[in-house]
Amino acid sequence: EILPVSGEAAEMADARSETLAEASSETKGQEKVADEEAEDISTTAAEELQESKDRLLRLQAEFQNYKRRVEKEKKELYVYGCEELAKDLLPVLDNFERAIEAMKQQNDSFQQGVEMIHKQLVQILEKHEITEIEAMGKPFDMHLHHAVMTEPCEEEDQHNRVAEVMQKGYLLKGRVLRPSMVKVYQP
Repeated sequence: EILPVSGEAAEMADARSETLAEASSETKGQEKVADEEAEDISTTAAEELQESKDRLLRLQAEFQNYKRRVEKEKKELYVYGCEELAKDLLPVLDNFERAIEAMKQQNDSFQQGVEMIHKQLVQILEKHEITEIEAMGKPFDMHLHHAVMTEPCEEEDQHNRVAEVMQKGYLLKGRVLRPSMVKVYQP
């Protein structure tokens, strides 16, 4: 059996329904706001993650470049590390050659000893790939030769060729250690 509902009870039920409807509406609004905030947070997090990935890739690339540069510098240091020593030894070699030239008239054991020391020094330099620049009669090359004088020459095929070597030049593993000081034929 169904009992009749009084007016007050009906009003209370209606009020309660309205309150529940408002609460439900409020909850839906809050859920909507929460969803929007979650979406904003998700978007921001995704952007930050992408930026972090990009930074990481740049750092990795920079590190790889750094490693390559250090390896290249280390290799060059190993290859050309003796350059200063070689530059300091070249005047000694020059003086040995001058002494040998001055003693050409003599034929004694002292001269032979000086020639042996000179030969040994040249062999040591060659062992470390320090070689003389062949200049005499060669075409003048400003990368290999340093022209300090010129000499007139009528022969056209001799123009811009090395006439005399004043001081020998040397290469260290193909790189100029000291250019040859030369006199060059000019027209």
